[in-house]
Amino acid sequence: MSRLPPVRGMLRIPKQGRGFRCKRSLLGRERGISLIHKVGQGIGIGLLWVVFWGCSSQRAAVDSRKGEKPLAEAVAAVARSYLGTPYRYGGMDRKGMDCSGLAYRVYQEAVGIELPRTADGQALIGKPVKQDQLRPGDLVFFREPQSRKITHVGIVSRVQKGEVKFIHASTGRRQVVEDSLMEPHWQSRFVGARRLLPPSKGVAHTGPRGRSKS
Repeated sequence: MSRLPPVRGMLRIPKQGRGFRCKRSLLGRERGISLIHKVGQGIGIGLLWVVFWGCSSQRAAVDSRKGEKPLAEAVAAVARSYLGTPYRYGGMDRKGMDCSGLAYRVYQEAVGIELPRTADGQALIGKPVKQDQLRPGDLVFFREPQSRKITHVGIVSRVQKGEVKFIHASTGRRQVVEDSLMEPHWQSRFVGARRLLPPSKGVAHTGPRGRSKS
């Protein structure tokens, strides 16, 4: 009996092992795509968190500056209200005051902060500020050439185009006046500045009081 000739074009079924390898390869690619998708989601969430955190930090810094500005303006405004007040050593009211008495009274009246009574003590609170970073409300301190300690204090009232104005009780002119920190007399005696706003460690807070009528 003769054998039947082979049929041309017959479909060949792949061996079992080869089919399994193909299926496993496809499954691996699917898992790889899924893993890449999850990693991409994680990176996206991470980037969103970083952006949110950065925006929150910037917003907090801006809010802090906004809260500080009205306080500084209040201090400068109260200091200006004392212009022309007579100088009196040890004084703390409108009948007469000295330099540290002016700073004490202005801060107590404007924002309810009770400072040490002496210029030396006031120079130890708040945080130090460089001269080119001064803002209204900052305290500026001076020392006479022959003295070892702080002898004078003033309150920055305004800063315009690099010129710093400050209000202080002048012993020479016997009243509260406004001067420029850029003047050679004050530059030669300037020893530093402190910022008390917003209130920091070492600053007593008593609550704002009404302006003195005395």
